[in-house]
Amino acid sequence: MTGIIDTPLLIVGGGPAALVLAQLAGGASLGSLVVGHRSRGQGETVELSAEAVALLQPHGVINVLLPYAERTEPMVIDSALFEQVLKHHCVVSMNITVYDGFDVSNLVSKSSGVSATISDGRSQWQVEADRMVNTALLPVELNAAICEGAAFARRITGQAWLT
Repeated sequence: MTGIIDTPLLIVGGGPAALVLAQLAGGASLGSLVVGHRSRGQGETVELSAEAVALLQPHGVINVLLPYAERTEPMVIDSALFEQVLKHHCVVSMNITVYDGFDVSNLVSKSSGVSATISDGRSQWQVEADRMVNTALLPVELNAAICEGAAFARRITGQAWLT
């Protein structure tokens, strides 16, 4: 075991919901660690619903995506490109750490949160987190993923940026 990583929010898994959750939680000043993200976008062109766009506006996430949109009124974007752009934005965020190519094991719920081991195949680190979200069961379809990722972020941060 190389060391201990302490994070307020551990996000395990891939798909657009993981990245939306990390972005919105980070925008609410909650740090997160995204481990093992793999793109689940199929590369289809998707028209974002008005609700999805509204959920991405408060912390400027929609502004990051606008240059990559095929159309802006209504907003249309390639689902795989959405994930790629948002992932790059997560990587440069002060509140988000992204570890791709890592596996999670030994996940244990505790009264004070969760602990897990993450590994890149060569080294292992112990992770202690106040909260954890496993995105394996969250939707992949872009509009649903945005809504679910935002809903988790709202619950975790206690902020209702969309009324």
